[in-house]
Amino acid sequence: MAQHPDFGLIIRRKELKFTEEAGCLISRPVGPHVGAEYVSVDIVRIPQGASWRPDQYTTEETTAIVFEGLGRAQVGGETTDVSGGSTAYAPTGRPVSFTATSEELTVYFWRAPLPEGAPRGTAPTLFNTVHDSTSAIRKFAGTGEIAPVDNESRAYMNFPHWPGNGCAHLCINSGVAAPGNTFNIHGHPGAEDALFALVGRGQFFLGDQWLDMEPGDGVYARSGVLHGTRNPDGPDAAPQFISVGGPVPYDANLYIAAGLSPEVV
Repeated sequence: MAQHPDFGLIIRRKELKFTEEAGCLISRPVGPHVGAEYVSVDIVRIPQGASWRPDQYTTEETTAIVFEGLGRAQVGGETTDVSGGSTAYAPTGRPVSFTATSEELTVYFWRAPLPEGAPRGTAPTLFNTVHDSTSAIRKFAGTGEIAPVDNESRAYMNFPHWPGNGCAHLCINSGVAAPGNTFNIHGHPGAEDALFALVGRGQFFLGDQWLDMEPGDGVYARSGVLHGTRNPDGPDAAPQFISVGGPVPYDANLYIAAGLSPEVV
């Protein structure tokens, strides 16, 4: 991993260091140890037949995305089968666990404490997929620091877990870019963003440069740092470049730009 004191962190999957905990392998690329104030990210490799159910997650909001493998997810008393691209949201106080049914299940967990007094969802969506486009932002022009690409070349972003389906603070988005598409460069004042490539090869912008990304690679952008994603056109372009992550705390401006209310329901 490469740190940029002014911008954040570049995370390469092949450089991750794992330690054994509770029969699983875990890496923690984002958290207080790299200066993150609001969000932590755990990457967990769960061997077949094993489960990951850390007690400490119940004191925080947790959002999880399956990167590889097959298994079952449980939030509180509800369970579902999961595979690559499946998501889960565990409100503060509800235990979350994943069990591998394939040779190995790799899950990325975003964690953040819910601020005191913050509203909570009344009936949050616990399970979803990065491909759910029920609520999404399209034709996003960025936040103005760098000129946007034209309308026809703009990627879109799905909202699997957001205030409109009960996510209170730690919302997760999934950017989908066809060849030649860009999700325009933007920043989130007062919020950090941990963003990872899920499907296909593409590029992330961090601070002042575009970086090549493969599945499992990512960036951590400090508060207000410019970032974005794109799938450069060309003979080797991926049919789809899908990225996952989201600012913590969530950025109401994203939902307003999509014509949606940012209020927690």
